[in-house]
Amino acid sequence: MADLLLRDIDPDELRAGIVADVLAALRPVLVESSEPRLVGGDRMAELAGVSRPTIDRAVRDKLIPSVLIGRRRLFDPQRVIDSLSSAGESRA
Repeated sequence: MADLLLRDIDPDELRAGIVADVLAALRPVLVESSEPRLVGGDRMAELAGVSRPTIDRAVRDKLIPSVLIGRRRLFDPQRVIDSLSSAGESRA
């Protein structure tokens, strides 16, 4: 039965349909991965849904990891989220 269905489909059309579906599925992943690996304090605050002073306090209190490159303090969003999650679990 499946053989019957494939005979009625043009191979180029099938290939184009598969490519379109794969690209549609990958598009959100590609957009997500275009975020820089390290972000500044303002962007980190935006991603975390908190104010910039809250981020600055968390750095001062050593609650979240950051790196200092020159005069810029940068954050790896995934590491910050992981550290906040583990801090929340240890308080529970």
